[in-house]
Parts: sequence; structure tokens; C-alpha cells
Amino acid sequence: MSSNVNVLKKVSLAAVGMIAIDLTGATHAFAVSIGFEGLPDGTVVTNQFSDVVFSANAGFVNKVTTQPGIGFGDNFICTAPTAGGINCTQETILTFSSGVNNLSFYQVGDNASGVVALVDVFQNGLFSVTVNILGFNDSSVPNLVDLTGFSNVSSIRIYNITDPAGLGWDNFQFDVATKPVSTPEPTSTISLLALGTLGAASTLKRKLKPSQSTEKETTKVS
Repeated sequence: MSSNVNVLKKVSLAAVGMIAIDLTGATHAFAVSIGFEGLPDGTVVTNQFSDVVFSANAGFVNKVTTQPGIGFGDNFICTAPTAGGINCTQETILTFSSGVNNLSFYQVGDNASGVVALVDVFQNGLFSVTVNILGFNDSSVPNLVDLTGFSNVSSIRIYNITDPAGLGWDNFQFDVATKPVSTPEPTSTISLLALGTLGAASTLKRKLKPSQSTEKETTKVS
């Protein structure tokens, strides 16, 4: 009898554990890393990557350029006229499908020192701050642009490039928040688990009765 009561307790505890799991609506995140090594030279970059769209100011686009020894690999992006070769001096705009965190990227190909460009950060659709992008007059060393201190970034605008040879951009990284596909309603979840627990208890009782009856009959015979 006591062993079956223990089983019932375990079933009840398991049900409580399942409720705790089902009712959690925790938001998780996954990291996105965007490089341009898999794209041919001259490719216009727009929406090839999930969770973000690349664009530029009117009349310009962002194109992949293959120049070994400047970025992290052979490829990076910079701006170009819609119909023409790269000039790397116009605006690069990233618009995210939802707010992102831990955003960073690299400036590549600088030929000047000090502030060589600016980036506007927008959070939750609203302008937040302008950050300086620095150069160190070494075109072979990529320079980190660290925006990890900003949360729920909805877009960024890179502009005001003053480097004499223009600038490129590479290795964009950020975290995208994801939510569970569905969360069961508390009432329905508890009801289902309660029914399951009662069913388990009923089964145990049915199994218990024959053993009790057999025990009594054995006692009478002796």
C-alpha cells in the first residue's frame, strides 16, 4: 500500500514539474554572424540574410567587393551607385526585423586616423545616439565598431565617411530574441495534468484491490 502511495506522490510531483515547464514563456536568443565570403564580387546586398535588410541612400546600393588583405577574408561590402562601380563613401543602412542586442561590426580599409565615419543607432524605432567610427590609417587591419551596449536596436545608419579612399564593412554580429512557438493556457494545462494524475491513481487502486483480496483469502486458509 505504502509503495503505491509513493508512486502517486511521484506522479503528482511529475505533474507539477510538467506544469512548471509548460508555463514558462522565457525569451531566448540566438547569435547571427554575417560575412560576405559566399557571395560573388559585385553582388548587391539587400535581404540575402535573415533578420536584417541592407540598404543605402537614394541612388546607391551596398555591393560585395573582393579585395584580399583588407577585410577578414577576401570579401566585404561598401557602397556603389545603383549602376556603377564601388565608391565606398555613401550611407549603409541596416534595418532589423526585430530589436537586436550585442550588435557589432568592423570598419575595413581605412587610410586616415581619428573619426572617419559616424553611425546612428535607433532603438525601438527611435533615434538613440550617434557613435564615432575610428580609423587608424592602416587599411590591412579591420577596426571594431562596438555597439553591444545598446539593446533592442531596430536599425543603424552608417554615414559621413571622410576617409579619402572610402570605407568598407564586414563581419556584422548580433543577437536576435526568439519566443516560444506556443505556451499552453494555464487552466487547460493544469486540467489535463490533473486528469492524467487521477487516471494514474485509479489504475493503481484497481491493481491494488486484487492483491488485498488475495492476502485476506490466504489468511483464512491458514
